[in-house]
Amino acid sequence: MTVTVSCTALSSLPDLTLLYWLGNGSFVEKLYPDGAVREGMVVEEPRGSATVLHRDLHIGSLGARELRTNFTCVVLSPAGFAARQARWAPDEAPAEGPGLG
Repeated sequence: MTVTVSCTALSSLPDLTLLYWLGNGSFVEKLYPDGAVREGMVVEEPRGSATVLHRDLHIGSLGARELRTNFTCVVLSPAGFAARQARWAPDEAPAEGPGLG
C-alpha cells in the first residue's frame, strides 16, 4: 500500500520558491535510489496575489526503515525558510494481562 504525505506552502514568489522533501537530512532520491520513496511534482495553484505550492511524498511501503526515517518538508524562498517534519503515530501496544475466564 502506498502512503502519500502532502506538503503545502503559500508564496508570493513561486518562481523563486523551492519546495522539497528530505529524509534524515538527505535528498529523498539519494536516500532511496530505488524509488521506494519519491517526490511528486510541484503543483502550483494561484490564490489571489500569491500561489499555493503542493508537493507530495510517495512512500511505496511503510516499513521499519521508513518509520525510522525523519521525513522533512522544506520551503526555501527569498522571504525565508521553513521546515516541518512528518510524524507517524506510534503503534498501539497489544494489551497484556490475564484472559477472560
